[in-house]
Amino acid sequence: MTVYLFMHPLGDTSNAVALTRLQALGALRDELASLPGVHVSPVPHPTDLEVEILNVVVTEEGPRAFRSGGQRILVIRLARNGERLDLVCSDAVQVSAERQAARRIRRWAAGEQPHALTAPDDPSDRPGEDPRSETRKVA
Repeated sequence: MTVYLFMHPLGDTSNAVALTRLQALGALRDELASLPGVHVSPVPHPTDLEVEILNVVVTEEGPRAFRSGGQRILVIRLARNGERLDLVCSDAVQVSAERQAARRIRRWAAGEQPHALTAPDDPSDRPGEDPRSETRKVA
């Protein structure tokens, strides 16, 4: 799978905000590239999937937010063949927002149901063990 990862610049942002966004872009690129069968392309065409970082929010202000336990929230938009999905991922105790996003992107690209995308860990590492991956019919 080939992924085009990008982010539009925001107008009138501080250097700290710009740096936070660039770090998130680089970290998500690295996480996606580390997945088997995923290639991150520097150009938009031809790719199988477009991934746009819409926003990066830090829950604590100041230059030491990451070191003092600040939590980051990534808002990401996926697009493929006219289909779109927005994801919100946040830092967890042992999983970065970028790693969570990369796993959820891989699952969505593989055609898994949207409710399976909310798993805090990676159920695809343990096939058949995640009860949330079960499809349920609604009457």
